Amino acid sequence: MREVIRRQHKALSTEDCYIFWLRRYMTALSEMPKGLSSEKKLEQFLTDLARYRDVSASTQNQALNAILFFYRDILGQPIGNVNALRAKRPVHARHAPTMGETQLLLQTIRNENGYPTNLIARMLYGCGLRVTEPLNLRIKDLNLERHSLCIRGAKGGNDRVVPLPFSLIPELTQQMQYARTVWQSDKQNRTPLMLPHRLARKYPECQFSWGWAWLFPAHFTCPDPITGTIVRYRMHEANVQRAVKHARRKLGISVLPHELRHGYATHCLERGTNPRAIQQVMGHKSLETTMGYLHAESLSVRSPLEALLVNSTTATDNPHPPNHNVRWHNTQVRI
Repeated sequence: MREVIRRQHKALSTEDCYIFWLRRYMTALSEMPKGLSSEKKLEQFLTDLARYRDVSASTQNQALNAILFFYRDILGQPIGNVNALRAKRPVHARHAPTMGETQLLLQTIRNENGYPTNLIARMLYGCGLRVTEPLNLRIKDLNLERHSLCIRGAKGGNDRVVPLPFSLIPELTQQMQYARTVWQSDKQNRTPLMLPHRLARKYPECQFSWGWAWLFPAHFTCPDPITGTIVRYRMHEANVQRAVKHARRKLGISVLPHELRHGYATHCLERGTNPRAIQQVMGHKSLETTMGYLHAESLSVRSPLEALLVNSTTATDNPHPPNHNVRWHNTQVRI
């Protein structure tokens, strides 16, 4: 299964996820009757996840896709209809922190394990990025003269260009100097950079090229998960998640790293920014996804309770209140 996934150039996270669900499925098969068909076995596995494990709808769909991939692409035996107890995926309103919460959070986040996690958190909010997108940046992806970033291989494998806030340029310049120090040390020690696919074999000089150096390199080298070669990789996203967790617990608020991206879209829409421009910056395929961050239509509805309060205030200010008995009698006559 790993061989087929790598032949199709799927992400390493997808490979680990599919292997995880395949192992759980194989474990569950040992407890099922042997006479069941593949469809019935998969139905029982997914049903047990929903009924006894109480997994979310996205988790159940993730398991389904992994097992369907195994039967279709590995065994060559496509599965028919699977009538499992599927968990419905509800439509959740995207939570975005307020301007005040965002300001306090960015002021409270501290650097974690010697990494500039505060700078990365401000990039998440200032550029509307996903957690791993600033970490995957290489030196060639920065254009400080045009104040822009090129996000390569984002969700869906698409590239996009996002504007870079002026306030981040001085710190990014310092980070580039640190990255250059790490790169020079690796070049002297002949420690290559981790490059996508087989680019290192096709262009060996890129392994030691300054343009391909990581903007946020890891402190230590590690083996390439595919080739096993000792390479320099970028910092892990767990450092950013841990820094945001410590800050939000200190402030007593509930903000996740990805919700800083939500705050970028919501605050830009509230300021009247063109939704089409925000769609391109965030990499959304549909404008409807971008407009999901703005709740202007629902917030424009005026509650009828306000009208009742106004009427009651007017009645209190009237020096000659009406005869309630007469009004009640007239109401009964109309009925």
